[in-house]
Amino acid sequence: MGAIEDILLWSATKLAPWRQDALRRLANSPVLTANDHQEILNLIKHKVGFTFTAAPAAPVALNKTHLTGAGSGQPLQLKSIRKVTNVNRLVPSANLTFEPAGLTVAYGKNGSGKSGFVRIFRTACRTRIENAAKLKVLADVYGSSGGPQTAEIVIDLGAGDVPITWTAGAAAQEDLLQVAVFDTSAAQLYVDSGNHIQFLPFGLALPHKLNELCLVLKEHLDAERKPVTDQINLLTVAFAQARDTKAQAFNNTVGAKTTDEQIAKATIFSADDEKRLGELSTLLAASVASAADITALAAWIKTLIAEFEGFEGALMDAKLDHYRSIHKSAREARKAAGFQAAELFASDPLPGIGGETWRRLWLAAREYSISDAYPDAEYPVLVEAAQPASCVLCQQPLLGEASERMTRFETFVTGALATEANSAELVVEKTFTDLPQLTVMAAKDWATRLDQLRKRNDNVATAVALFKSGVEQRREVAVTILTGKQETSGSQSLLASTVASLTELGAALLKEAEALAQSGEIEQRQKIVAEQNERLDRKVLSAAKDRLIKRRNLLQDDGRFAAALTEVNTKGITHKANELIDLHLTNGGV
Repeated sequence: MGAIEDILLWSATKLAPWRQDALRRLANSPVLTANDHQEILNLIKHKVGFTFTAAPAAPVALNKTHLTGAGSGQPLQLKSIRKVTNVNRLVPSANLTFEPAGLTVAYGKNGSGKSGFVRIFRTACRTRIENAAKLKVLADVYGSSGGPQTAEIVIDLGAGDVPITWTAGAAAQEDLLQVAVFDTSAAQLYVDSGNHIQFLPFGLALPHKLNELCLVLKEHLDAERKPVTDQINLLTVAFAQARDTKAQAFNNTVGAKTTDEQIAKATIFSADDEKRLGELSTLLAASVASAADITALAAWIKTLIAEFEGFEGALMDAKLDHYRSIHKSAREARKAAGFQAAELFASDPLPGIGGETWRRLWLAAREYSISDAYPDAEYPVLVEAAQPASCVLCQQPLLGEASERMTRFETFVTGALATEANSAELVVEKTFTDLPQLTVMAAKDWATRLDQLRKRNDNVATAVALFKSGVEQRREVAVTILTGKQETSGSQSLLASTVASLTELGAALLKEAEALAQSGEIEQRQKIVAEQNERLDRKVLSAAKDRLIKRRNLLQDDGRFAAALTEVNTKGITHKANELIDLHLTNGGV
């Protein structure tokens, strides 16, 4: 079985319909358009369950008419080409006869007509050329006759001569698909791991192209998926506190398979529920703090200790000095780059070259060039197709001085000083991002918890309040330093550690809760608190019903994207491509 037949069999028996369609497109066109990408993506997304207002057009599988050597299958002999009309400067009714049992060599001086015949065969048969301009057959611009470009190609399929009429621009006859035109323009080289040069038979590159297409489609799918995952992360339900309730358990388990009925059932909250909440609050207000309350306070203290320890490590004097040091280093590195820019670009017409505003402009221009204007070309692109390239900013050709200036700009941006400044600024940026956040101290229940703490130990509560104030002030100082703002005069509040006293109080509370748990009254109170928590959290969940449905829908979309990304996995394609090369690639020697 030949390479073409192997590819056709692989496509028909192993590939999903969208991949068959993609192979067909790749066989028909050297470069797929954005519309091709979208149509193939729609086929993939339709397969994995995305809904469409109108279903995508059915995929069209690769077949023998799309590939060289896949014609009628009958033995074919090329006999002659004759009656050539209006092609290049070939004489009217020019003809060329082929030796039936040997090799025909056409030779002659430049302009004798050799290429004219080859151009006809390129469009009448099949060729590896992917450049539409090279495939175009030109008319005799010096001739006096007009009309279409035509010729007659005579073949023998075993039953005598059969003339086939060729007209420029018309579809090729299927029988001629068995004839492949291979010239210097059509040759594609394959270099193996030993650097041996080998020729790829037509069609053998298709699995490689499908592989490349899958990587492009993966980028599209990743880009489409990101907003979905971002929204999922934002669609949280804000409960007053984390606790073991059915409402919170349901919220944590909402997934792609959660039904509308399950959400509706979990979010029921009636007028009776609201009335019962009032009754429970009255019951709890009339009694002393329960073991559950004390345990919850101890747990809060434990969380607070963890947050305090994080701030102690990030906001002490030594750390603030470190922040000043790295910001100063970044500022000086950028200043050094700026001095270099002032020296390099002193003669340029506009000021500010090398500055922050100019640098953002240059980086944006680079991104536009690589992504849209000149994909995959090294920036800046100065020459395109042996002509001055167009500037990505002004769209004018980059002639002498402008081309030289672009080169100087890029040399500066990628130079040692600019690179050092970029690295130093990234350190500052990461340090700023890593600054700990106020979570426990900024929570809605902070005042309530601090009041509970004060009733237990006024000194500890006062120390905690002072620590919070110091954290807020020092964090503001850290932000000011790392963002390059002017520091205000005055000393920072001290961060006197309260961890030891908080740890001691938390341990005492746990012992007290354990003692209270021995009482039957406390046991009853815990039941009331548990019922209240269940209803409170169900009330929150009820208000968030629409968010739950939206999150579920987004999780479904995210699952479909995951399935779509599995579809564009290249492992099987790569394996088949290598298998076909090992089986069919002919070693042409060194």
